[in-house]
Amino acid sequence: MINVSDTENMKKLIELEKISLTSTLEIQKNLNKQILMFIKNFMSDVTFSYDINPNDRAFYYLNESTNALTKSNSNITILKNLLSSLEKINDHIENSEEQIHAYNQSFQDHINSIYESTEIIENFVHRITTIDLSELAQSLTVKSEEKPENIIDNDDFSNFYFENTLIISELQQKVFLPFTINNVKEILLSNRNEYTSIQNVIDKLYTRPIADYKFPAIARFREAYKLIKDKEKGSTLKALGLGFELFFNYNLHPAIITACKSSDELDVYLACLEDNTLNDFHFFDIKYQIPPAVVHPSKNTVS
Repeated sequence: MINVSDTENMKKLIELEKISLTSTLEIQKNLNKQILMFIKNFMSDVTFSYDINPNDRAFYYLNESTNALTKSNSNITILKNLLSSLEKINDHIENSEEQIHAYNQSFQDHINSIYESTEIIENFVHRITTIDLSELAQSLTVKSEEKPENIIDNDDFSNFYFENTLIISELQQKVFLPFTINNVKEILLSNRNEYTSIQNVIDKLYTRPIADYKFPAIARFREAYKLIKDKEKGSTLKALGLGFELFFNYNLHPAIITACKSSDELDVYLACLEDNTLNDFHFFDIKYQIPPAVVHPSKNTVS
């Protein structure tokens, strides 16, 4: 905080405050980096099985790393905002009393939470330096997901094009991403040397093997990361944050993340999913195609 009454040494007080905040910010950045390195190394070693065991230590550390990263990011944002406020005060030092009061109030509102969350983060960082990461990663299991509703009848599925529709086909073992014929035609006409037909464009650009989503949790992380990094050219930090936010969202098929053009589209879908109002999601349709159920005749059936 800044002593408002000491007007003669105001510039020096502001400079000392900046040094203190900058030092705290560097500590937060260092902790943030250690958490990110843990996440990166963990994800590079992780293996999956089909059985679920929610009590795995790996799930605990994934949850804790996400919580610690969220707290760290929040601390960094608050400290940067406080530093920005100090810069503005320094630029208008002659008429800064009101701004200093506002800064002091903001400082008081946040400093205790920064200290409390930093203690939690430091304890977590200490714990992750004492574990065998490869052993932990190999223990991770992923929950198999329930089949979604909104299933497309196999008789209705043909070679006709379903425009602006995400089709998740277990029958064909493929995922067909949303497209419009006009857009596909533009791609074809602009790249005659690369594509030979409309179907060829669809096969290459809008079709994924369903095996890409074999492990849904890791697929959610991967597709969320790519959405931010590749489609939105966002930061690695934001991409990792979204990846871990969606890692445990068992109600979200990872192909839906692939189909979204932006994080805004995805946010709308998640909101509709949470409110059970998926009919309000209008960016693209979502259809599922599953193999027909095998009905075994009853032993009591009379021929």
